[in-house]
Amino acid sequence: MENPKKQSGFEKVEAFIRKTLVPIANKVDSNPYLTAIKKGMVVMTPVLLLGSIAAIFPSIPEFIKTQAVATWFENYGYIFGIISKVSLGLVGLYAVLAISYFLSEHYKLYTVGSMMLSAIAFLIVAMDVDKDGNIIAAYLDSKGLFTAIFVAIISVKIYQFFTKHKLVIKMPEGVPDFVSSSFELITPTATIGVLFIVIRAVTDSLSGGVLLPQVIMNVLAPAIGSLDSLWIIYFVLVLRLVFWFFGIHSAVLSPILSPIAVQYLSENIAAHEAGKPLTHVITNGTLSAFANFSGSGVTIGLVLAMLISKSLRYKKVGAVALLPSLFGINEPVLFGVPIILNPVLMIPFIFGGAFVGMLPMICMKLGLLNFPIFDPPYVPVFMEGFLTGFDWRAIVIQIVQVALSFGLYLPFFKVLEKQELEREALKEAEKEHSVISDDDEQYLTDIDF
Repeated sequence: MENPKKQSGFEKVEAFIRKTLVPIANKVDSNPYLTAIKKGMVVMTPVLLLGSIAAIFPSIPEFIKTQAVATWFENYGYIFGIISKVSLGLVGLYAVLAISYFLSEHYKLYTVGSMMLSAIAFLIVAMDVDKDGNIIAAYLDSKGLFTAIFVAIISVKIYQFFTKHKLVIKMPEGVPDFVSSSFELITPTATIGVLFIVIRAVTDSLSGGVLLPQVIMNVLAPAIGSLDSLWIIYFVLVLRLVFWFFGIHSAVLSPILSPIAVQYLSENIAAHEAGKPLTHVITNGTLSAFANFSGSGVTIGLVLAMLISKSLRYKKVGAVALLPSLFGINEPVLFGVPIILNPVLMIPFIFGGAFVGMLPMICMKLGLLNFPIFDPPYVPVFMEGFLTGFDWRAIVIQIVQVALSFGLYLPFFKVLEKQELEREALKEAEKEHSVISDDDEQYLTDIDF
């Protein structure tokens, strides 16, 4: 029998969460700026993948020690440096283009024009030239990522303001759309150009020549750097799982987490290429491979517990959920058990799942696992963990995650199993005392009255 006080306490917590977090999550999810950032970061995946691959290939001569391989890399190894520069080295520029595209799409603006305006504005404040006129692109990479976000939003909003208030040049009817759209860009382009030149001049004068991306990075450094703290990581993972527990996709946090994760990965790759120590544990790869190992809350242990359950229902749910779990998909568990809004599983899912999920990060901090340099594509568990840092120890640690997950979920699952077995026994007893056979019951069910 359920304890009324515990049930009442859970209901109070649920009501509080729904009153506070749910409205915030809904606002975040529907906010056009955050949505554009989220979509823009997703679009960046191929860029990060290409840059990661480019960073890995130069290490091949260390493993394949033949003269032919050494000679090839000596002659053509610079190609990987070029690939790295045009991918990770320009990630800020790609971000401003992607975010402005999605934001202008939301406002139904001329998307190509919006992307061009944002790129111009970003290059004005983030690019520099030396005394010989050569371009210095030091801040077009991940160091310019947050500048790119701000610039994209400001540029598109200025463009929207001009179109909304009809402050653009309108061409007569019959003029082709692409020509008309180009003329519409004249006044917002001039305004954006002047505005960002002024911003550049003011920034230069106040900072002694330091570019805006560096100024923003200096301001945001405490907040960005704190995500590498294990306590902050645990808090973030708990928050993600709280959202999931109440039926809200944790992607609502991606507009905040993704830019930082992208920057961390870029910095790790740069350090790896330079032969320097790596420092960051949080990337999109580690969040997917470790924090979401077998799905949010590391629910593989619950799946295994269901597979050996005496309950027919839970055994079926476990069988259905096993294969998706091996690919990091656990919606069958979240909605089939269910975990969502299930007070019995709240503690192991939220607090236990966050701890088991961050275990590999702890190992990285202790020097027991390589830091991440790669965001793997969609691959099965164990392989994904290995690929993040190309470290076979990741597989061992993930096996430990499986064991911890099983031990964590099992005692709580036994409570659910007992309740379910009682229901199944009651149902079976009702069938035995029923005067209607199963075939007749099915026949009556199929009759359309």
